[in-house]
Amino acid sequence: MDKPQMIEHIQQNVDYTIYDVKWIPCSAKFVVLGSKPNSNGILQIYELNEAKAEKIKQVVKKTAFKCGTFGASSLRNRHMAIGDFEGRMQVLDLERPDLPVYNVEAHKSIINAIDAIGGKQLDCGAPE
Repeated sequence: MDKPQMIEHIQQNVDYTIYDVKWIPCSAKFVVLGSKPNSNGILQIYELNEAKAEKIKQVVKKTAFKCGTFGASSLRNRHMAIGDFEGRMQVLDLERPDLPVYNVEAHKSIINAIDAIGGKQLDCGAPE
């Protein structure tokens, strides 16, 4: 086998553009970030159950989401930092994602990529 192979295990149809997907650390869940056709941002949380991905939560915001990271979050809190198309950076608690834990205008335009590190604290950041 000289070439890498992509093997599809689960397929999920969506009605929006996906920009980023992240595993929720130490779980069988993942977060999908993207943009609906009307430019609203969409965040969906899925859980893997046997042979399918079940949507367990959905949040729609006025601005499309571009990227996200768990890099500065503790494993207990599971906060996700998210960058959007208007330059805002939000930190969302995935247990209650409707209201940001932190919100700042980080740039004047789109945040294309985001990463973070937990600093000197123990057990911060995704273990992967």
